[in-house]
Amino acid sequence: MISGTTICPDQPELQVNENKGGSKQNNISIECLIMMWLSFISAVIISLLFLLRATFSEGATYLYSKEGDSDASFPVIDYLLPDNETLADEENYEYMHPEFLYKPDSSPDFSPPPRVVEFYAPWCPHCKHFKPSFIKMANAVYAKQPKIKFHAVSCVAHSKLCKTQNVSGYPTLKLFKEGSYIPIPVEHFNSLDAETILTELGFDSEGVQIDTGTIKSIRVRPPGKQNEMETKPQNIRTDKVDARKTNSKIAPISHKPDSDTKLARVIPFRPHEVSDAWHDAANSFEFALKYSIYMSNGPMPEKEKKAFFEWLDLLSKSLPPQMDRTRQIVKHILDSTGFCSSKENFSTATKGLPELTQMIRARFPPLKSEIWRTCTYGNNENGYTCGLWQLFHVVSVGVVEHNNHGDSIIPTRYASEVLRNYVENFFQCEVCRMNFLYMYDSCAFDGCHRLSGQPSTSGHDWRELPLWLWETHNDVNVRLMGERLDRDMQPKPNDWESQQARWPSLFSCPNCWREDKSWEEDEVFQHLHRVYWAGNPTHIKIPSSNEVLKNNYDRSRSWKVAGATFALILLLVWMLKSKQLLTRTGKRREKKI
Repeated sequence: MISGTTICPDQPELQVNENKGGSKQNNISIECLIMMWLSFISAVIISLLFLLRATFSEGATYLYSKEGDSDASFPVIDYLLPDNETLADEENYEYMHPEFLYKPDSSPDFSPPPRVVEFYAPWCPHCKHFKPSFIKMANAVYAKQPKIKFHAVSCVAHSKLCKTQNVSGYPTLKLFKEGSYIPIPVEHFNSLDAETILTELGFDSEGVQIDTGTIKSIRVRPPGKQNEMETKPQNIRTDKVDARKTNSKIAPISHKPDSDTKLARVIPFRPHEVSDAWHDAANSFEFALKYSIYMSNGPMPEKEKKAFFEWLDLLSKSLPPQMDRTRQIVKHILDSTGFCSSKENFSTATKGLPELTQMIRARFPPLKSEIWRTCTYGNNENGYTCGLWQLFHVVSVGVVEHNNHGDSIIPTRYASEVLRNYVENFFQCEVCRMNFLYMYDSCAFDGCHRLSGQPSTSGHDWRELPLWLWETHNDVNVRLMGERLDRDMQPKPNDWESQQARWPSLFSCPNCWREDKSWEEDEVFQHLHRVYWAGNPTHIKIPSSNEVLKNNYDRSRSWKVAGATFALILLLVWMLKSKQLLTRTGKRREKKI
């Protein structure tokens, strides 16, 4: 038998066994080889687990299909790229012109069935929230009239197709009557129901076909605040100020809860490092260049071109030195041009997405992966919007830094207008965009007075920009928590829960809170500066609002790499041991002979 605590005996023990007989030595060799092979298999399995975990954290390209199964959400069918196609290769005419959107050239007599088509982005929060409702509606309609088909198109996988369909926001729904390729646009998706779909497509409430009538636009109002939606255009500016009070908002979307989603009522903020915030901000900037800057084919319209230039110009002045790659990309697109320049890089970049992409890739290789590190809660699809907020906060603090140390003064009102116009023109989650614009245009949190349109030399005036954006973001957090609880049919959040949804938490910034639960704004600004700009040292740890969460926090990628490295080292050690054992056994056999 094997002696001691080692798996395989050392050389002296082998000699003892040899003197006692060759059979025991052979048994030892067999046992050692079995243990080594078991260790080898274990190491391979561990390595594969780490690899799979890192792979699946990339996020999904589709919402309604799982692992390429387009029937996972039947009767909603996700339009999938074929196996031999990639996200960057959509040139195939057949796949750019599916028969549920275009009449096939090969079958001019083809008559499409009545159908509902949703265009979505997998990163869009409201698209994900709408998914269970859309499937439920599809099932209700299918039960009464199976002739009606339901399709879903990912605008990440099929960006060119969405551009040709003039999709400008997510989710977008289009209804098509039988035999028609003229869409019936749906202005508000969140109150669409099975009966409305049947009626608009020419069926009664029981699914029996009736007179098709005339195509019209479905004007479905979201529940609540109906008068406000009818009487207040979205782009109207107002000087009415309700100083620092929570603003009135567009009504939240009401959906049935997803049975697979079980979250705590208040989700605590997770710990992260300052470098993670910069990383996520940079990721979202490049993601937007690929998927959000161009929502249509051809040159960028003048209004969007102006908003894009002002956004890049603001970034060039407000990003920290640590975001060097992003700074270099911005500089390369601008390339010392002015907005009216017609022969430089910016003019080329605004000709279309292919030109912009080619210009960037000529000098900057694509990111190896689009992995976001903060506030994803295990779902990388949440990373883009979170990273965009991180980028906005970095810019807001960066404006203060620029005004302190730069050669010019950026008015805070101008900077906030640039952020607003970016959201209006380039952020494609429709409900998120409408809410942000309504908050800004209605002067929420006294923005019209706090933010000055004139250059100021006062540091107190400059800091109002990051503080205003911070209050706006906190209000969004509270609203989103309320919407989530409403979707899950839970009671509305109480005052304590609303407080816990705001950041920074008492744990991460105790000096930011007064005893009456109000904010100490000087301390809040210092915290924002420390989190989004200072980075001294670079890897400042931003703690969670819940200490228990620190023990349950998912391991970072460094932990994954360490685990995979350990498994490989274990594999190499046992392979070496195996080789040594076989060598020694062979030598002894030679001695016997």
